[in-house]
Amino acid sequence: MSHPTDTVDVFTPLRQAVSRFIDDGPVNADWLVMLARSIPVDLIDTPDEFIIEASLPGVNPEHVYISSAENTVTIRVGRRVAAHHDGDVTYLRRERIERTEPEMSRTITLPVRVNSEKVSADFGHGVLTIHVVKDEEAKSHTIPLHVTKEAVKR
Repeated sequence: MSHPTDTVDVFTPLRQAVSRFIDDGPVNADWLVMLARSIPVDLIDTPDEFIIEASLPGVNPEHVYISSAENTVTIRVGRRVAAHHDGDVTYLRRERIERTEPEMSRTITLPVRVNSEKVSADFGHGVLTIHVVKDEEAKSHTIPLHVTKEAVKR
């Protein structure tokens, strides 16, 4: 017979509750895997453009896709399975898969509309740098302040 203060008996209900929470709750394994696949970015706001710097270490530039619409920029990373050619026969050959490059994507919503035709990107040393030119109407303008004589008298 176990004693009420036996640590195995005391912590068993807690361990079971935590296991149920992780398995069935909002923090399940699929959610954690998705979180781990997120692309970390820095967003720099300049007067004329936004600069997005995304960390993509070990990613082949051929597997990076960028799109832009209205006030969003989407970065998608995914490896395509290469087909092998042997004479006239084309086949996919994967005898063992231990290295995986999961598909990842990140959509950055910007506070203003951007000019999608003037988006450029560079990739080097595992860092993707995207330059997103702001729409002319979205750029901030300095408004001159005119002081009337009546306001000066007060």
